[in-house]
Amino acid sequence: MQRAKVLVLAQDPMVAALLGMLLELEGCEPVFAEPGERPEAAIGRLRPPLIILLDGEMEVAQSDLFFARAAKSHATVVLFGRGADPDVAEAARRRGILWFAMPTDRPTLVRVLEAALAVTS
Repeated sequence: MQRAKVLVLAQDPMVAALLGMLLELEGCEPVFAEPGERPEAAIGRLRPPLIILLDGEMEVAQSDLFFARAAKSHATVVLFGRGADPDVAEAARRRGILWFAMPTDRPTLVRVLEAALAVTS
């Protein structure tokens, strides 16, 4: 996991920043879209091997262009949802992406990151 670049996309910048802090504690390099930058453009600029979507209801979670750009750059996309949300789980299944309930502790986050980064290898 050391210095793996992770693009964090969230509706709430504070939540993204908090997750970024946890990612840094695990040796990852959290990166973010610039203000006003489309997530697809951020993928092209940052070339992260891992992308975390913090909310399945974000517009980008429904974007064919976003998922095409992620696939073209060989990035693994992970969707975090709230609890056992069947809609988010179904959306992730349709897209063929990893889905996890939002980790509430650091050891769970580490397991999720390791599982996601194993797919990128």
